[in-house]
Amino acid sequence: MNAEMIATELAPPQINALYRLPDDFWPRLRSAPYKHDLFQLLRRIDAQGGQPYLLGRAPLPRHEMLRLGQEPSLSFAPSTLAQVTPRANSPLHDVSIFSFGLFGPNGPLPLHLTEYVRERVYHHQDTTLLAFTNLFHHRLTLLFYRAWADAQPTVSLDRPDNRRFDEYLSSLIGLGQPAQQERDSINAHAKHFMAGHLIRHSRDPEGLSKILQQYFKVPVRIVENVPHWLRVEPREQARLKAGRGAPRLGESAFLGIAVRDIQHKFRIELGPMPQRDYDRFLPGADLCRQLRDWVRQYLGIEFVWEVRLILAKEQAHGIQLGGAQRLGLSSWLADHRRQRDLDDLIFSPEPLENPF
Repeated sequence: MNAEMIATELAPPQINALYRLPDDFWPRLRSAPYKHDLFQLLRRIDAQGGQPYLLGRAPLPRHEMLRLGQEPSLSFAPSTLAQVTPRANSPLHDVSIFSFGLFGPNGPLPLHLTEYVRERVYHHQDTTLLAFTNLFHHRLTLLFYRAWADAQPTVSLDRPDNRRFDEYLSSLIGLGQPAQQERDSINAHAKHFMAGHLIRHSRDPEGLSKILQQYFKVPVRIVENVPHWLRVEPREQARLKAGRGAPRLGESAFLGIAVRDIQHKFRIELGPMPQRDYDRFLPGADLCRQLRDWVRQYLGIEFVWEVRLILAKEQAHGIQLGGAQRLGLSSWLADHRRQRDLDDLIFSPEPLENPF
């Protein structure tokens, strides 16, 4: 392995942040640190700081833009942040906090040590002991923050390289492998929202109806046991012959190249709906593709299915020259007032539909 390959492996990951910290972020923080919460400050730096590593995960301190330390004080803490000061000739900022550390009335050390450190700092300008303890304060505070951040679903959405809860929920519904991600037109978060239905072993019509109605915001009805013709392969068709393989009348003998079946097909009825939603469910439209992907996600390709689109009767209009109607899909010759909703359009979104 040459030096270039080693340098490539050890290089920090690159992140394309959508937003960056504003130019006045640190000046405003220095002027009023009491207005900010410690964890919210660290979360914003994580999301917008542009650092290659998350706070609490950096292998080296040089990958972090701040140094955390504790303010040695015995007074009541008015806020989590005490003060923020920039380092001379350095992009780093020292952030002193009240809320976590060895000193103070809530710290593990005796109170006289807090008094001693404070006296050395403010009366003798000696920060030796405080700087030594801040080595541990910085690391332990960041680890404490990281433990909190890793348990928050919303925090995991701050950066594209930290989608921990996406992985958890995807694994819960059987989509945890990288090859299973972003393979259709449905957003991953929509599938996570429907995890209660997708995690069940029994896939019933009620679950599919709830998913489609919640996602598309239109009335949904599932019609089961829709009759259709099931093709019979040529080698399985009944033929007159002798021997054990001969078809038996009333058991395995039938006429034709297809049989009538009512067990493997269902229909999804959508609507009544307005014209703008109706057009988006037509073949080739975006909602039609999403409908197909939802059915595949929920049921696979085991069943044959079709869609009936129902247009609200007050939305029906006749054909106009130069209009946007699609022949056979969203066009009707009559323009008189309808007495019922238009439900005559039935089609299959699947590309490989049974011709029978």
